Amino acid sequence: MRIVLAAAGSRGDVLPFAALARGLAERGQEVTLLTHNVLLPTLDLPAGVSGVGAPSDPGTLLAGPAAQALRRGSPRALNRTRHLFADFVHAFAAPARIAVTGADVVIASSFAVAAVDAALTAGVPVIRAHQWPEQPGLDGPMPLLPYAWRLPAPARRLARGALRVVEPYLGGLDGWWERGRLQLHARHPVGLTTTTLGTLHAVSPSVVPDRAPGICVTGWWVGPDGGLSEAAAGLLMQPGPWVFVGFGSMQQSDPEQLLDQIARACAALGVRAVVQLGAAGDPRRGPATDATAVPIGPEPHSALFPRMSAVVHHGGSGTTGAAVRAGTPSVVVPHFADQYYWGHRLAALGVAPSAIPRRRLTAAALTRRLEEALRPGMQRRAVDLGARVRAEDGVATAVRYIERRVADS
Repeated sequence: MRIVLAAAGSRGDVLPFAALARGLAERGQEVTLLTHNVLLPTLDLPAGVSGVGAPSDPGTLLAGPAAQALRRGSPRALNRTRHLFADFVHAFAAPARIAVTGADVVIASSFAVAAVDAALTAGVPVIRAHQWPEQPGLDGPMPLLPYAWRLPAPARRLARGALRVVEPYLGGLDGWWERGRLQLHARHPVGLTTTTLGTLHAVSPSVVPDRAPGICVTGWWVGPDGGLSEAAAGLLMQPGPWVFVGFGSMQQSDPEQLLDQIARACAALGVRAVVQLGAAGDPRRGPATDATAVPIGPEPHSALFPRMSAVVHHGGSGTTGAAVRAGTPSVVVPHFADQYYWGHRLAALGVAPSAIPRRRLTAAALTRRLEEALRPGMQRRAVDLGARVRAEDGVATAVRYIERRVADS
């Protein structure tokens, strides 16, 4: 088969699709991965997988006013900056029209709506792949809306219905004047759940309890990740215990203040932290604080997290999966969107304390949450959950589903 994977989002959002591409290529499929051109050089695609780039940069979007408006939850600011997100989504349109030509199926991520539109226009079947439990109906947890799970069912259905109305406009509007009236239509009249051959949830069924017809919950998609650098391995041989602190692609307005908060929390508990905070956490700058909180560069989570006593992270799906697989408790500091949902799920499973929204993070709050994460009971529950999740093979399950659905179509 000729299979196109379309993945829009941060590097953490795209890496699972690179793992799926590897799994499909090992089965002899011809695979094309369409993603942001700035991310392609970082993915180490195997033989048999070709990359196609879209002219968009998730780092710029996440550091810009659109993401800041989303984190603040300001309707006025979101309205002023909606064109930035629309342009980000629409950037997939032109390369997708070329990539889907002659394809047997397109596997599209949540926000790859332009690729879905291109596939449907070309008559190519579509399977959607989400990294949270995104369901086509009006039920379910609604992970993209913080705290939606707390809403009564009727209110939750109303909110989901409103989202479904808005979704076709994520890629922006085209319009013209006709007989004195402005005519507007969505550039890509599809939504987050538009599909023809079903839906994959690339998360663990041991962590996500929600089920819906037509959805295959596969387990997280992971591939070869490498080992620790010599510098990081040497550092972790020093006395600990060690915890990890890092918020992925989430930009920090005052990283130096955050480093100070981390150092004070660790000193209060007698632990040490390895810290990844972009430029502020770059070890080439030298220590940003005392040896209690040590900056490190990029390291594979699969090698780093099992050596931690706790993992403080933003609650992205990929980082959440890595912490769970490692059997290590989390302290979740959500910034926006589905990150609140993952903090809620880990707390419900007893492998994380209640989440701390980023705007409420202080040294005292971090100290309390870390103290809870380091308790023996939470450590044991994390180890047990990690063993169950490591037994899952998300990529293999997804590959079987894709091959079966396309063969039956």
